[in-house]
Amino acid sequence: MPAAPFVAHLDVTKTLIAIVLTALMAIGGLIFAWNARTNAQSAGWNSDTLVPLGIGVALFFVMATVSFKSYTTYQKGRSGPIVRIDQNGIFDARLGPKTIPWEAIGGAEIVDVSNAKLIGTADNENSRPKVMEVQLTVTNAAEYMGNNGVLETAAKGLSAATGYDRINLRADGLDTRPEAILSAIQSHMSNVQQ
Repeated sequence: MPAAPFVAHLDVTKTLIAIVLTALMAIGGLIFAWNARTNAQSAGWNSDTLVPLGIGVALFFVMATVSFKSYTTYQKGRSGPIVRIDQNGIFDARLGPKTIPWEAIGGAEIVDVSNAKLIGTADNENSRPKVMEVQLTVTNAAEYMGNNGVLETAAKGLSAATGYDRINLRADGLDTRPEAILSAIQSHMSNVQQ
């Protein structure tokens, strides 16, 4: 008997908070860049005055992109589930429009992605909160990644070029936990293998 479909919907409150916070950070980056431009103008355009300007502009564009991505996820979440696991495979609206078929999925496990850090020391290693995601091993993983923008297209191209075969399913912003997603995947995978 096939397992019941598993669906995970958007946690609207968390998503709206993320949209507002990242938009505020983008505005803060723009204000920082504007002040840096004014300082650069008065001090003469040299490398010491241009670095803060570049940081402010970069912060604005990165945070504006994150805010826009959160908003598009919010829009997708209003019309239906974000993640659906059923007899056809795994669909995550944040990844792209394609369902990953069971034949392409080699395995799934929960991984801690909090180790991907920019700055840190061994002292704060245990104080950092864990960020758990379900990681899929997928044949031709790049095929199932969307290419809605520059970052997605670059990630898809890099994945295809290197043969990287992993796709992460995030539970943050959803009304579920990674353990529930993994359990649904394992249940459906066992039904497909029978």
